[in-house]
Amino acid sequence: MMGLLILATAGAAAAQQMDMISYTEYESLMRRIEQLEAQVANGGDGDCCPVSAPVCRTPGIVGGGEITWLKVFDAEGQGSNFAYQAAPRFWLGYQFEGGLGFRARYFEYDKQGNAPNSNRYDGFHMVNFDLELTDTFELGKWSGLVSGGVRFTEYREEYNAAGTVFEELAGDNIGLLLGIEGYRPIACNVYLFGLTRGSISIAEKRVNHFGNIVGNDSSFFIWELQLGAEYRYPLCGTSYLFARAAAEAQVWSGILDNDSEDITLLGGLFSVGLAR
Repeated sequence: MMGLLILATAGAAAAQQMDMISYTEYESLMRRIEQLEAQVANGGDGDCCPVSAPVCRTPGIVGGGEITWLKVFDAEGQGSNFAYQAAPRFWLGYQFEGGLGFRARYFEYDKQGNAPNSNRYDGFHMVNFDLELTDTFELGKWSGLVSGGVRFTEYREEYNAAGTVFEELAGDNIGLLLGIEGYRPIACNVYLFGLTRGSISIAEKRVNHFGNIVGNDSSFFIWELQLGAEYRYPLCGTSYLFARAAAEAQVWSGILDNDSEDITLLGGLFSVGLAR
């Protein structure tokens, strides 16, 4: 009887030890799986990318600045030998833990051409000021941001070296704006990205250089596209610094001569900022 009791006690101890070892190995395995999933989500290979993938995004300020180099192209060939011109774009906002956020963005292009007194347009002044709500999304290997809001626009055409106004939008010029941007990892902290925005706006009136109203309650469309690459430097949580280089195109449609003529801005950009 004593022998059986000793054997039973030893068997229970061995079973308990096996259970404890098995549970420890299970926990280690689950931690490793979570690490690998985080590495895949961050586009890393475990050797150079941080292993951190919080369920919720780190809330805080987002923002950045861009320098674009753009050239004017006119659908009817009425531009006067324009060169590439640096134009700034800035944005600032806030993103909450769940991914929702808001931001403001400002873009200005102001350029004189190189062939004055040619009966063609020698200068363009374009301004967009946007107020948007934003939200993040994840779709397979892609992550991104969708946005929507309102856009306020200034537009002026000029001719001759004195910068005389040929035609401009006057009054309140406001429209609705939608955008989407997507990112896909291709190497450690390196991403391909694409961005597009479109707005449909109304112009209360158009005024020529004589001060005469040449159009009332007209509409115009602005479409933007960026394609390029981004490098990210991870900070705390999901926040990171970024640097981007990309090609950019803008089409301002139906805005010139009170008809369907289009103005295109085409070139490239470099930007830096903070995202989450």
